[in-house]
Amino acid sequence: MAKGERRVTFAEVVGSVGPGSVPEVWVSVVDTGVIDDWAGGSWRLSGRVLDVRVARRLAVGADLVVLGREGSTRLEDVPAGRRAAVWEAAGRRYAGPGGKAEGPEWPRRPLYRAFRFVSEDGRTLLLIDESC
Repeated sequence: MAKGERRVTFAEVVGSVGPGSVPEVWVSVVDTGVIDDWAGGSWRLSGRVLDVRVARRLAVGADLVVLGREGSTRLEDVPAGRRAAVWEAAGRRYAGPGGKAEGPEWPRRPLYRAFRFVSEDGRTLLLIDESC
């Protein structure tokens, strides 16, 4: 620093920054443990990441199957006719207990985990969480 130059203080730097926009915050239903107002009910997370065998069984037998995209911040119903195909893809790239990811390494192809949610009236929802 040359003689006579004044240093800028931290307070001046902070004061020179204009008000910023509030960043959009995405919260996963897996993190909150709750899915509200979905298929006529409220759903609560039941346990942790499912073993691949339990997830496979629920992919066929759950009352509802939902695909969670973008960190399970965006949910998409899986109709009964598509459940087998969705599970086929998820099962090959299952990153939960008992699974193994086949094929190209992440992030070129998504990885999957599955979670069980239970409604107030006892219905079961399988969330297949897709991560990219």
